[in-house]
Amino acid sequence: MTNCQSIKNPPQASLTPQRGFAVIRHSAFTLIELCLAMTITILVIGVAVLSISGVRAEDKLRRAAAIIETTARQNLLRALNSQQTVRMELSSGAFGVSEEFSGMLQVRRVGEIAFRAPKRGESWEFSPTGICEPIEVRLSGEAGQIEIGFDPLTACAKRKSIQVKG
Repeated sequence: MTNCQSIKNPPQASLTPQRGFAVIRHSAFTLIELCLAMTITILVIGVAVLSISGVRAEDKLRRAAAIIETTARQNLLRALNSQQTVRMELSSGAFGVSEEFSGMLQVRRVGEIAFRAPKRGESWEFSPTGICEPIEVRLSGEAGQIEIGFDPLTACAKRKSIQVKG
């Protein structure tokens, strides 16, 4: 009497030089192994997505800081070229970073201890002599916070701090 199962799927045999004949069995992954591999893959993808979103948020903050610095420098150069005092109103959209980074603007002038919201009609002056009013600006929003302290002689950032949330 013959075994029906062995007739349907006979094991394959191959000749190896050292041992003679060897039986090769086909094996597959178990369901547990597949689930474990999928879980690890999903975890790796999740970590990658989180790190990429953090990098994007930091990049957004850096671009907003660059826009703030550029705007201050352009106003100083405009005051020098026109030989007239240029005033920039301090408000949420003063620096034109609303597309890049929407957030709350706060200022700290010389002699002030803490940052505060700008008063209605408050402006930042750029003199035709090439000097601007020393000021520190803080822009904070969903992605994080930017603090920039400006040099009164060059209107360039002398101190810059970028903090990313998350």
